[in-house]
Amino acid sequence: MMPEADEFGRLVREWRAGSPAALSELVARYSGHIRAAVRRRLGDRLRQQYDSLDFVQDVWASVVALPPERCQFATPDALVGFLARVAANKVVDVARSRLGTQRRDLSREEALPAGPDAAAADRGPSPSQWAAGNEGWERLAARFPAGHRAVLERLRDGYTQAEIADLTGVGVRTVERIVRRIKDVMGDDPA
Repeated sequence: MMPEADEFGRLVREWRAGSPAALSELVARYSGHIRAAVRRRLGDRLRQQYDSLDFVQDVWASVVALPPERCQFATPDALVGFLARVAANKVVDVARSRLGTQRRDLSREEALPAGPDAAAADRGPSPSQWAAGNEGWERLAARFPAGHRAVLERLRDGYTQAEIADLTGVGVRTVERIVRRIKDVMGDDPA
């Protein structure tokens, strides 16, 4: 079995030569150190917004992008120290941008209201309600001939019976009769 320092050196050389397997092995072995460094530096206010794994990925992306001459790690401790410094800098950068500017200041965020009035804030239908309504509309419209459907569509769009009569070229009494028929059919429809 190869001593740990020799194996570490081999992994670093293979990674810098472009081996994805070597990089995967380094990530698996040393990501825990990054996560620990992030958790030490990440304050409670930022912890609500960010996960330490986001920082782990960001640190590895930065390290992989470095030129090979900047990644000369003689020992595992040298790599761990470098990863911890990069992680700490990433946390500081986020803290500055999220807590130090008004535009992204976490202290300015307000929670949405909770309770019975919270549901009233969103008055629009949900996507499933929208789809169910469209299906019901299609079933209802299919039960009528084309002339009746034209009246039904204009009723849905908010036109008055007199406006519908003008638009369709029929008398108001005809529109009233069609509306009564539509109401009768809707009263029979259990859905």
